[in-house]
Parts: sequence; structure tokens; C-alpha cells
Amino acid sequence: MRAWITRVKQAEDAFWVVPALCIGAAIAAGLLVPLADREISLPDAVAMSGKEDTARAVLTAIIALGVSVAGVSFSVLAVALVLASQQLSPRVLRSFQRQSLNQAVLGLLLGSATYALFVLGSISDDPRRPVPELAVTLAMVLATAALGLFVVFLHHAVRSLNASVVIRRIAAEGHASVAVPYPAGSGAEPRDPAAAQEAVGDWEVAPCRVEVRAPRAGYIASVDGARLVAWATAHNAFVEQRRGIGSFVVTNAVLAVVRCHDRAGIDVREVDRAFRLEEERVVDGDIAFPIRQLVDIALKGLSPGINDPTTAENAMDSVTDTLVRFAQRDEPVGALRVDGDGVPRLRAIAPDLGDLVTLGFEQVRRDAASRPSFAVRLLELLRDFRESAPIAEHCPEIDRQAELIAEEAGTRADHQADQRLVVETYERLHGRDRPRVPA
Repeated sequence: MRAWITRVKQAEDAFWVVPALCIGAAIAAGLLVPLADREISLPDAVAMSGKEDTARAVLTAIIALGVSVAGVSFSVLAVALVLASQQLSPRVLRSFQRQSLNQAVLGLLLGSATYALFVLGSISDDPRRPVPELAVTLAMVLATAALGLFVVFLHHAVRSLNASVVIRRIAAEGHASVAVPYPAGSGAEPRDPAAAQEAVGDWEVAPCRVEVRAPRAGYIASVDGARLVAWATAHNAFVEQRRGIGSFVVTNAVLAVVRCHDRAGIDVREVDRAFRLEEERVVDGDIAFPIRQLVDIALKGLSPGINDPTTAENAMDSVTDTLVRFAQRDEPVGALRVDGDGVPRLRAIAPDLGDLVTLGFEQVRRDAASRPSFAVRLLELLRDFRESAPIAEHCPEIDRQAELIAEEAGTRADHQADQRLVVETYERLHGRDRPRVPA
């Protein structure tokens, strides 16, 4: 089942799948509908009536219309992608690629043209073979539907260039990843963490140690933790994950280390298959990737060439909301997983709140040092983050980022009034009595 889900998600990312299915369906319809036309007669008010020349002219016009409008659609989409890449981030192109409307428009346009082409081939000059009225009428209906969808596509393409729309779409993908963070569903949490950690120490001194290496370079798209726990339980072994989801690994890099008491019968190829490598980083299950994309948009907005601080603020608002959702989970997922008997079987690399806060604020903080108003906004977001998620109160990285924002903006701002604004905001929102956190 998991393999089928993976294939479906990969099909969503492939822009050609829907158009190819539409063309295949059009070919089948173009061959079968003219045959059924001989058995079905449409009312004169509905059917396209006329001679062979009229039918050929209509079908030829539909073919030309479908191909030309498809070319225009592709050109509009290409312009939208270029503008989004330049104004926001190259990594947002994947969200455009996954949009079903873009695929449906291209598929319906090419499908209607393909269908008309095959119907055109079925028209004969033989007077004993009448014009396939049903097939020609269906071609006209498809062409009309394609034109209507093209109008919707134009509206959608223009709206998709709105930075706030792109930011919301990326944030929604991040929320989906936060809902079931890895390694949820992989074994169980230890009931006695102290005893489980002690048992892990016994595994670390086990006589058998086998390294599982990457067969090729790529990004770790997912890790089948349930498969690793089941394999380790069956072979009385312990798997220690060394590379997290979203990491890029070079060929022959160590993905995991297997520890066991007896090397006989241990085949680590099953462990290797649990790591899915892709040529590009994907959002599914990778909480850090949506944050990375939003940070890129914020950095673009702060760059001198773009100079769009409003977009940067919107992106950081979504970054903070994603972090809050991650911190508000009812049951934080730990890295250590055990089997049904409580024996440790997997030490996964679970997403860490401190690391995500660093990813979300570190680079943006440095660019915000010369923009006091933006630095103030970052301090407000960090305050909101702490107040919205109880666990955030115990995250030292939040204090560290707030302190560094105040220190850098308080010294690099052009005017003393701006410097005082940032420092006073920090003292008001984060308190004078908060301990200093080393950088």
C-alpha cells in the first residue's frame, strides 16, 4: 500500500501524466464513437448536420483551435513560472507543476484536438457512409468545454502570480507534513524512556556493526520506519538512522548503522530499501522543506533587487504559523522507537523544534539587521510563537534568535532612533530578565 501511495504522489508531480491520459482516452473515443454513430441517431436540433465537406471543415477548425490554444496556454504558464521563479523562489515551481488545473487544461485541449483528428479520419466520401453526426457533435462539445476551461486557466494563472497565494499554498503543504511527522507510525514510543536509553547503550556495544550505504546520490524523500522496526524485530537488531528526511546524500554515504549480536543471516538490503531517494527534494513528510521555501521567499523580498518587505513579512508569518502547528502537536514524536515487547529497534532522526526555528529565522535575521521595522516584526513573531505554543517556552533557540535580532539591528541600523526602537521592542516583548543565551 505504501508503495502505491508513493507512486500516486510521484504521478502528481509529473506534469505529463494527465495530458497523456486525456490523449489516450481521446484516441479510444475517436475510434469507437464513429462506430457507435451508426446505431445512434441524434435529434436534428442537437446533431451537427451537413455534408462531408462541412464536417471536415469543422473538425479541422477544432484541431487548429486546440493546438493553437494549447500553445498559448503553455506560453502563459511559462511566463508565470519565470516570474514566480524570479520574484519568489525557484523552489516554488514545483507547486505550479502539481496544480491539477494546469494539467487538465493542457489535457483537454490536446485531447479534443486528438479526438477531432481521429474522427476526421473516419469521414468518407462514400455516400453509403453518412457523416458521423454524434462524433462531430461531441467534438464541438469538447472544444467548447476546452475554451471555457481555458478562460478559467487564465484567471488561475494570473491569480497564481500573487505572492500571498503562493505562500498560502506552500504553508498548506507544510501543515500536511506537520500533521503526521516522521517517525509517527514506526513502532511505538518507549513507556520507560530511561530504561529504553539504557537498552540502547547495550546495543551500542554489540559485537556486530553493519553500515548501510546509499546506492546513489539524491535527496532522502522518505524513510519507511515501520519497515525498519519490523525488520529489526525479525532479526533481533537495532537500526540507527544517520541521515534525516530532506538531506542530500552522496553515493556510498552512510544512511544507517545496524547493530546486532550475530552477523549470520543479516541482509541489510531491506534496510536500504526503506530509504527512498529522489533527484529533487519533495514536500511530503519533510517538514523543513516548506519552511525552507518560505524563507527563500522572505530573503528574495528583502533583497535589494526585489525590495518587497511586505512579501517577506507574509512569508515569515507563515513560517511562524507552521512552527506553532509543529509545537502544538498533542503527542510530540520522539526519535527512539521500540517493538511490541519494549525492545529498542530504531533510533530515527525526528524533526527538532530548535533546528526548525534556526532554519526559519537564522538567515532572515541577518538580512533584517538593516531593516528596523522588519526586525521588530520578527521579534513580534517570536513573541507570538512563545505564547501560542507552551512547549516553545522551553526552546532556547527562540531566546537566542530574539537576542541576536536585538543585538544586530541595535548596532547596524542607520539611525539611533531605529536602534532604540528595536532594543525597546525586544525588552518589552522578551523581557529584561531573560537569561542571555550564547550565540
